[in-house]
Amino acid sequence: MGELTAMRRRSRVRGFTIVEILVATAVLAILASLSIPMYTTTVASNWTRSAAYSLVAALTYARSEAVKRNVTVSVSPVPTGWKDGWTVTSGGNTLSLSEPAPALALAGPNAGVSYLPTGRLTNPGIVLFTVSAPNTGYTRCVTIDPGGRPSLAKGEHNNGTCV
Repeated sequence: MGELTAMRRRSRVRGFTIVEILVATAVLAILASLSIPMYTTTVASNWTRSAAYSLVAALTYARSEAVKRNVTVSVSPVPTGWKDGWTVTSGGNTLSLSEPAPALALAGPNAGVSYLPTGRLTNPGIVLFTVSAPNTGYTRCVTIDPGGRPSLAKGEHNNGTCV
């Protein structure tokens, strides 16, 4: 009967040993150290993509408002530059204001772009905007064709340029 009591006491003891906990912690630390660099590049890629989509949306909105209102509508950077945001304006009225993207580098025409009531640009030609995450090589290129339609393309990953 003494053996049965000892077996019951041993079977009631539950939990992990210190060795099991240390091994699990070591495996978790290794996995975390491998995933953090991948996570930062994913975040940089998503920021770049999101800012480029936001710019294309603002350009598309400005074009449609120019046609709808039958007036000239402009998309221009805020006074501190494109990375701090842009505004969509018509006749002195602000139609839309974007959020700043301080972690990104945005380049575009200093004067912005303006759409005629026909949906075409006031200055014909191809307009290029560059949205990039510094030190990562992630670049998105926003172009406006001569007809006024904005489009988005991925920049070359290695040197981060738009051609």
